[in-house]
Amino acid sequence: MAVTEIATNSIRHGGGRGTLRTWIQDSTFLSEFRDAGYISDVAAGRTRPDANQIGGRGLWLAHQLCDLVENRSTPDQGTTIRLHMDVPQ
Repeated sequence: MAVTEIATNSIRHGGGRGTLRTWIQDSTFLSEFRDAGYISDVAAGRTRPDANQIGGRGLWLAHQLCDLVENRSTPDQGTTIRLHMDVPQ
């Protein structure tokens, strides 16, 4: 669900397309999204969205479902979001 939400955000807010990479490292499943969008709010996704607001829940939901969410975004380089999910052994 978290992967789908961030992929949707890449398409919707990142210029209509993006790149998805997935891999397992040690006991963690990683998904990395890169697109041309820019997230200016450094706290994006860390506070619960207002119940009446339309949209704005994808990144917040990823924070709820994943063990770690990394967000790197600059106007000239675009956005990279990496989701970390521990894999039960």
